[in-house]
Amino acid sequence: MTGAGGLLGSDLARAFAAEGADLVLTTRTRTKLAPLLADLRETGVRAVAVGADFTVEADIDRLAAEAWDAFGGIDVVVLSSQPPDPRLGDLLTTPEAVFREQQQAIVWGPLRLMRQLAPQMMAAGGGSVITLTSSTGFEPTPGFDAYGLAKGSLWLLTTYMAREWGRGGIRVNALQPGLIATGDDLAEREESARAHGVFQRTSLGRLGRNRECIGAAVYLASDESSFTSGQRINIDGGRF
Repeated sequence: MTGAGGLLGSDLARAFAAEGADLVLTTRTRTKLAPLLADLRETGVRAVAVGADFTVEADIDRLAAEAWDAFGGIDVVVLSSQPPDPRLGDLLTTPEAVFREQQQAIVWGPLRLMRQLAPQMMAAGGGSVITLTSSTGFEPTPGFDAYGLAKGSLWLLTTYMAREWGRGGIRVNALQPGLIATGDDLAEREESARAHGVFQRTSLGRLGRNRECIGAAVYLASDESSFTSGQRINIDGGRF
């Protein structure tokens, strides 16, 4: 599971552990995962952490090898790496280096990782891959240009992986949360949503919470979704 250091990533890890899954977690700083690892191991599952920067090719190669060797195989991959602040400017004001970094972390890094893991997964019978997309990849959102371009590319990568690896038993789907309050930021995000008219374009008229994303992720990781591939599941309160 990439991006496990974030709040959504840590909640997903706990949900998977509750289902009995052994876990390989990764984020840029391995020590950041120590408290989460301790919590997971208390549940009785096996869990290890691998530090990896998705903008560094050597880190990705090491992650692929260590993740596979940790438990002798991989059944599910969650690609959920997220930048700390995706709102970094428009097409003219965002530095070129930011565009490159976002593409590397969100698209090229995951692709490099899966080019190594997918053949092994297919040889072992297949599995499930879950990507974390964003509405900014489908609807231009002011200030999120670099992030949106990368997330749009990630969705296209999701469809390519689903189409090309399905015969090998690999299902690939995208989880797309809407505006989610991930921690103690509910008031701040509600204010932002009102300012941008989000509630007027959302059927349920409110923000989502982390827990409301978990069930869909568990479904996509499980055998219950054995005939689901190439799909994007929106968890956005019915945005229109």
